[in-house]
Amino acid sequence: MLQLSEVISDSDFDELIPLLWHSYSQPRIALLPLLFPSEDDSPETREKAVQMSKQVFLKMRHADPSGHWLKVLDTDNGEIIGGCRWHVHESDPYEKARGKPFVALTYPEGTERDFASLVLGQVLNPRAERYVRPHTHLHICFVHPEHRRRGVGSMMVEWGVTKADKMGVESFLEASFIARPLYEKFGFVVVTTEEADTTIEKPNENWKSLEQRFLPYKWHCMWRPIGGKYEEGKTELPWPA
Repeated sequence: MLQLSEVISDSDFDELIPLLWHSYSQPRIALLPLLFPSEDDSPETREKAVQMSKQVFLKMRHADPSGHWLKVLDTDNGEIIGGCRWHVHESDPYEKARGKPFVALTYPEGTERDFASLVLGQVLNPRAERYVRPHTHLHICFVHPEHRRRGVGSMMVEWGVTKADKMGVESFLEASFIARPLYEKFGFVVVTTEEADTTIEKPNENWKSLEQRFLPYKWHCMWRPIGGKYEEGKTELPWPA
């Protein structure tokens, strides 16, 4: 039996964050390795990155009351098999941050920080111009690879869209290509499909190596209108397609 609940204890992150990394590795999504650097792909350096990310996510959880972490428990064995983070905004959350581009502060100054800031900024910076009205936003959603197609993802997505419908607001997310069909089931539509562009003048060898490691990086920017009611050609999109 599957049980959805909101995370209320920091101790759940001991299980949630390693699960997040495992889920995002099958198939590989570059978001986490770009946010939390490691020198190589060895188990030791990966574990350091996992622990760094856990501390960052915990800090964000306590600092931002708009965030809601959820977990899905398999009650047959007591294992957490899915998790997500929804944000619920009753007003424009980017009013004070608008105009401040993303900087990957998890890196020391140098090529790696510049590269990660450029790539992730192309995902994160547009939010401040697009998500300006009250909305719910699915930042992270992950399911253990061995437990996919059991309805785990649907339970977590439904929580956020139900909240949006009760509030009478829109919903947004950035989706991997594999997750797009799930979100479309709940009324999300693709507004734009985007790809990181890392073209710079005179890239050094380190920059070229990072491109080989992390690119291509593509994502869907998806939007769910109020009530999930979208009519192609009639419903106005929230930003130009």
